[in-house]
Amino acid sequence: MPQQDYAIDCDNLVVRRGTTTILDGLSCKVKRGQAAAILGPNGCGKTTFARCLTGTMFATAGRLTVLGQTIGQTNILELRRRVGLVNPTTDHGFAHVTGAVVDASLTATNAVCTGYFASVGLYEKPSIEQVEHARQLLKAVGLQHRLDHKLGQLSTGEQRRALIARALVHKPELLILDEPTAGLDLRGREQVLATIEQLLAQPDAPALLMITHHVEELSPRTMQVLLMKHGRFVAAGEPNEVINPEALSAVYGCKVFVKKTHGRFWLEVLPEAWLDLV
Repeated sequence: MPQQDYAIDCDNLVVRRGTTTILDGLSCKVKRGQAAAILGPNGCGKTTFARCLTGTMFATAGRLTVLGQTIGQTNILELRRRVGLVNPTTDHGFAHVTGAVVDASLTATNAVCTGYFASVGLYEKPSIEQVEHARQLLKAVGLQHRLDHKLGQLSTGEQRRALIARALVHKPELLILDEPTAGLDLRGREQVLATIEQLLAQPDAPALLMITHHVEELSPRTMQVLLMKHGRFVAAGEPNEVINPEALSAVYGCKVFVKKTHGRFWLEVLPEAWLDLV
């Protein structure tokens, strides 16, 4: 398959900082329009890989191509307009990654509008068309009742959905969701997952990369799962091939059982497993 048919194509990607190897020879391909997921424990390198995909962190060795553009050999600012990123952070920060840090004092509409300019705050005046588009996106993710509320006044789940709307302003060809349900209660998590499912159901849906710890967050439309441990992909394939007790127990270092119900996977840890964890 030609390289331009892949949203993500990486070969032997390595990231080292000092004497620490964070990513250790990652190789994978994600087709355009495909929903894929990376599963792995804290500290295994998932977010570092996401930063490489958006050009906010550069590899030490290997090759990484995003939407047909080789990182390090392309205009990264132009490429970022084609990639949406959502992660849990919504307040002020010292560094900005598109989709990650947004001024919480902005209204939900203005927070979405910052996506047009890839900025923390709204330093440029959006056009009437951009404002209306932002409001339509908020309505599409179920926030029609929060258009003029400050982002910081929204519930955590509503903030995440607002950030998904923000990531969609440029109609990205690749959408990266880095633990988008972290810290949410059950209803908030399911609302975010329902929003993602609606997006994937569209005929022109972007390629989607879900980065998570939890198998129950995977859409039934997920076509590929990558299991990650210690900076490496230790397994890759279709969900039914990869999501099994042996593989997940090895990745998480905890004996688990897996079941699939209504198209979704669920993990179970029995109390006797606790004796091996403490």
